[in-house]
Amino acid sequence: MRVACVLVTHLRAKVEMSRHPNLKDRPVLIVDRDQSRKRLLVVDGFPSSSKSVTGLPLEQALSLHANAVVLDADEPHYRRVFSRLLTALQGVSDRVEEAEIGTAYVRIDGLEAMYRGEAGVVSALLNAIPVHLNPRVGVADAKFPAFVAARTCGSHRAFRVPDDAGAFLAPYTIDLLPVSSEVKAEMHRFGLRKMGAVASMGAHVLADRFGPEGRRAWELCNGIDDSPVVPLAFKESVVEHTSLPFHSSSIEALFVAVDELLRRAYARPDMIGRYAGAADLLCSASGWPTWEKSVRFKQPVGAWERASPVVRSRLEFDHPRSPVEDVTLTLSGITGESGTQLGLLKDVRDDRLQRLVETDRRLQALMGGGHALHRISHVASWHPAPEMRSLQVPIDPSGRDAIRPLHTPRPVEVREGTEGEPQSVRVVRRWERVARIDDRWTFDLWWLPVPVTRSYYRIDSGDGRRITLFHDRRDDRWYKQSA
Repeated sequence: MRVACVLVTHLRAKVEMSRHPNLKDRPVLIVDRDQSRKRLLVVDGFPSSSKSVTGLPLEQALSLHANAVVLDADEPHYRRVFSRLLTALQGVSDRVEEAEIGTAYVRIDGLEAMYRGEAGVVSALLNAIPVHLNPRVGVADAKFPAFVAARTCGSHRAFRVPDDAGAFLAPYTIDLLPVSSEVKAEMHRFGLRKMGAVASMGAHVLADRFGPEGRRAWELCNGIDDSPVVPLAFKESVVEHTSLPFHSSSIEALFVAVDELLRRAYARPDMIGRYAGAADLLCSASGWPTWEKSVRFKQPVGAWERASPVVRSRLEFDHPRSPVEDVTLTLSGITGESGTQLGLLKDVRDDRLQRLVETDRRLQALMGGGHALHRISHVASWHPAPEMRSLQVPIDPSGRDAIRPLHTPRPVEVREGTEGEPQSVRVVRRWERVARIDDRWTFDLWWLPVPVTRSYYRIDSGDGRRITLFHDRRDDRWYKQSA
C-alpha cells in the first residue's frame, strides 16, 4: 500500500488570515466558546510563534500575547473549507480518508500510469489545495510514517519516507504519536522522549507498562502501521451562490434569493430528470456570524416548485437573526429515482414561463448583452430607501446575473444653497436651475449594518418635470432617485 498524507497545518488560522487580511501582522487567538466547558480554550492562532498557544486557556494565552486579537472559532466554516479540500483530493484519487481537520490520507498506488509516475501524483495532490493554505505531503508505505513526513517537510513541499521507516522516525518526538496524552506524559517521565528510544524497548515491556497503547506506540515507532485507508463515500452535490445587492434582514429578500438558487440548481443539465434529497443553506454577511440550515425532504424532489414551499416553511420558523448578504444553496442526496412528481399534465404556467425564457434568450442574442426580462419581487415595501423595497431577478434560470435592486440611485452634480438645499442640477452637459422645492424629508437608519442617512428633495425644474434628489450624509454626495 502506498499512502500520501496531505496536511494543512493551522487550517483555522490560515482561513481566518484570508478572511481578515488586515490582521496579518498582529497576534491573533482563535477561541472555542463551547458552553459545555468552564474555560475558554484557544484552538489556534497566528502568526505562528515559538510558543504554541493551541489548547491553552484563553487567560494563559493572553499572558503570553497581551495585545492579541481574540476571534471566535467558526467551526462550521472551517469544516466547509476542509470538505472542499477533500472533494478536490477526490478529483485526484477515489481513495481519500478524512482524519482530523486539516489532515487527509490518500491511496496513490495504481495511479502512477495516469500521472506519469509517483511524483506526478504528489504534484497533483499539492496543486489540488489552494496555495494560501500551504499544503504539505508525506509519502510512505503506511499512514503514520506518511503523517510524520508531512509534519516535518516544508510548506508546499513533499517528502518520501525511505525504505527503513523506523530509522526515519527515530529522531522525532513521541508527541506525534496518536496515543493518549497521559501515556505520552508517562513516557516522558521514563525518559522516552524520541521514537527511537521507544522502538529500542521490548514490545512486551511497553505493553506491560502502558497496555495496548504501549504496544501500539512500539509498532508505530518501528514504522509498523497496518491501519487501512478508509475512503470517503463520494457525495454528489449541486452548489449555487448569489449575493443580495445590500445587507437585508427581510425574510422576503431571503425567499427571493432561495427561489432564484433553486431555479438555477434544478435548471442545470446534470439535474434534468434527477431528484434531490436535501437542501442546505448558508447565509452570511460581513461582520456577522454565519448561519446554516439543513432541510431534508421526506421524498426526493425533482423540481424547484416543489422544493421551494418546503424550504420556505422551514425558514419561516427558523430564519437568520442577523442581516444576510450572501446565500449559498447545496442540493445533496442526488438520485435518479423519482420522488415527488409535478403531475402528468404540463402546467400552463410552466409553458408560459418557458416561452418567456426563450424570448429572453433571443433578446440577449439580438442586444448582445445581459438578460432583458426580469421578475420583480417586493421584499420590503416599508423601507424608506426605494432601492431596498424591490428586487429584480432574471427570468432565465440558467443565467448567473446577480440579483439587483429595482430602483438604483444615480450620482448627480448639484449646486447647493446656503442651507444645503439644491439650487441647480447638472443634466447631461448643462445646469438646470431648481424652480422650487415641492417636498423635503430626511431619515437616519443608523442601526443598519451599513448606516443610511439621507436628505430628500422633490424638486420642480420649471418645465413641469419633477425630480427626486437626495443628499447622502454618509459619503457627502448627491444622487437622483429613480422612483
